Amino acid sequence: MRSPSAEEAKFAREQLIAGCDTMQRFLQGLLDSKGRVAEEVHAIRKLGKSLRGGFSLFRLGKNSAKEIQAIGRLLSSPRDAVSRLNTWHKLGWNDDDSASAAIGALLVQQTHSAARRPPPETIAWCAERVAAARRNLQELAENDLTERVGIGMQKLRKRLSKRFETIDHSGKEDFHDARKALKAYLGALGFMPAESFAPDPEMTKLADVLGDENDLGTLSTWLEARGFTADFVPGLWEKLTKSRAKLRKKAIEDAARIISNGE
Repeated sequence: MRSPSAEEAKFAREQLIAGCDTMQRFLQGLLDSKGRVAEEVHAIRKLGKSLRGGFSLFRLGKNSAKEIQAIGRLLSSPRDAVSRLNTWHKLGWNDDDSASAAIGALLVQQTHSAARRPPPETIAWCAERVAAARRNLQELAENDLTERVGIGMQKLRKRLSKRFETIDHSGKEDFHDARKALKAYLGALGFMPAESFAPDPEMTKLADVLGDENDLGTLSTWLEARGFTADFVPGLWEKLTKSRAKLRKKAIEDAARIISNGE
């Protein structure tokens, strides 16, 4: 992929600023009593991941991207609860009616508990984080943008290639790190002109695979913390292990194919 031009770098900054404005609107929407909290938070967190990639593109990962990351962490509970429930349904395990009912009921209860809207003071704090992130971007010198974006793109690609190359080394965080690097790279490309910097469809598919793998890991941690261990539900953990291994195998194969294609 070629280096961006000055016009493309300016375009990316304009798009990123517009993304911050959208984030502000989404946050204000949480003050409205209508709508569904989990879905609204999901939209905020999804946009936040893209914004973080965009800020990394401008080499603002240590300040602006962290501002946005703080918002995602603060608002994580509603979406995480829904994600765990969806992952549980997709897993489709019901070999033990009693255990399956207990797990399912608890997951549903937690989605209901997490559906409360954040207080206005919390939303105001999140809005301050977005404003700070946007201010850092707006303060960048215009004659510095092209170089910043060029170097930022190189660093994101290099980081992604490194994560793809080590994804099959069986490290505990290999898949998680690959997912983060891929999300950042795709997020950055989303702010560039689509006709010149369209993402590889294979990367988008791989992001979904890594997302499903991560969801299974999150569900596993939740289950173990609540006593649903392999001692009590061995069949469930066998299913989790096999499902996760299948996704990891596909992720390794897809990453290798993307590398071989020169991405």
